Amino acid sequence: MSLRTSDSPITSTSIMKKSSLQSDELKDRTEELKQSLLIWRHILLPLNNLLEWEHKYDPFVIFGIITFIFIFILQANPPILTLVSCVVLIFVLIDLLVPIVIRLLFKKDNWTSAKDAKYTRLCERIANFEQHIKKLCESGLKMRKERPLMYLMIGAILLSFIAYCGQRVDNLLLSYLTTLIICLIPGIRHRQLIPFIRQQISDFWNNKKSTSNVPVLNSTPTTSSSSSVKASTVLRSTPNQPIYTLYSTTSYGSNKTKAQ
Repeated sequence: MSLRTSDSPITSTSIMKKSSLQSDELKDRTEELKQSLLIWRHILLPLNNLLEWEHKYDPFVIFGIITFIFIFILQANPPILTLVSCVVLIFVLIDLLVPIVIRLLFKKDNWTSAKDAKYTRLCERIANFEQHIKKLCESGLKMRKERPLMYLMIGAILLSFIAYCGQRVDNLLLSYLTTLIICLIPGIRHRQLIPFIRQQISDFWNNKKSTSNVPVLNSTPTTSSSSSVKASTVLRSTPNQPIYTLYSTTSYGSNKTKAQ
């Protein structure tokens, strides 16, 4: 007991130190990103607003742009090396020419405190994403050292599934769907659509279960002995015979029949 009680403060202090170090690293990385992406901030903010669906028509704009790009690739049908070289060339031209255009078009006077706060939050999210990727790589390397069999099984199953999907489905279609999902995820998270859809599904399921558990009421009326029921029956005969009308009266448990 003494060993456990003595170890608990040590573990808590180590966890606190580790969390404080991670927060300090996150702040330092955020400041580095703010300085390194200073030229691109006029482009990153509108792009971030588009990805987060600031307007209602933003998801349709994303869908249209990505669909147009992949339709162009489908019509051109370039070889893989040509496609890769063109994509790299486009990124190189953007890296060289866009900062020059930004310096010519945008001025420092147009930058406000609200835009600077949005830019800071964007850099924090980028730094947080980098930290998550780093932790994922570290956990993979740790699994490779400590549990190599589990590492081999997970890697083999995942890569086999990707190879099977690539063999069965068109690769351009898979690339289109993957790109579309990746570009729509920030807006889905910002709008909190996943909890909303989950709540709607759970409400629908609960309503369905509650309606199925409601007992069905018997629609046929029940008669008691104390109630009086009157019924009349008209017997129509041929023209040569008279018409008989029967009255059946039940009152307080007694039955009477009268014929006329």
